[in-house]
Amino acid sequence: MEARLIERPTSRIVHVSSVDTPVRSRQDALDIMLGHGHRDLDGIAIDAACLHPDFLVLRTGVAGELLQMFVNYHLKLAIVGDFSEVRAGALHDFIVESNRGRQVFFVADLDAAIARLEAALAT
Repeated sequence: MEARLIERPTSRIVHVSSVDTPVRSRQDALDIMLGHGHRDLDGIAIDAACLHPDFLVLRTGVAGELLQMFVNYHLKLAIVGDFSEVRAGALHDFIVESNRGRQVFFVADLDAAIARLEAALAT
């Protein structure tokens, strides 16, 4: 796994940019969280390419299972990737609703991920 800690005056965020095996299970999510001291983190930004393709197929339940882990551990999550082609359907609705909230964000780049995570932490 390739990850780096981004420390700012108001936040500690880990950016996961590559993994050996795509993240698909609760254990995979736990490995990311616990491997980076989840108690000292405010959020995680993970490149969409690190997620198993089933994550984006909502009927598989993978997204719900993984996102629940982040909620349970009080960690905010930004998923970094190009979602501009997702213009309709359940995945589009899921992305829109997630981005309205304060826990999970789908963003285009790391700068946007950090900005959204820090804004969510500030409120």
